[in-house]
Amino acid sequence: MTGRHDHDEVARGQLTDRDLAIATLVGRYIERRERCDAPRAHDLLAVAAELGDTAVDELRTVLAFYEAMRASETTAG
Repeated sequence: MTGRHDHDEVARGQLTDRDLAIATLVGRYIERRERCDAPRAHDLLAVAAELGDTAVDELRTVLAFYEAMRASETTAG
């Protein structure tokens, strides 16, 4: 028996083009940070802006989370 929720679970598992673009931008940011280069977040946010305000908000959120994780690793280690 399939129900309405089965379709919702499948749909949640699919990444959109915007999701993939944001993941790529996050990857660029992380690569730069790990190489001790300037992360140039403003450039990445400008690219995200081409995808819309929601993409900018999502990118900012993920980058903030990443930086918080880095900070917690530094203080814990």
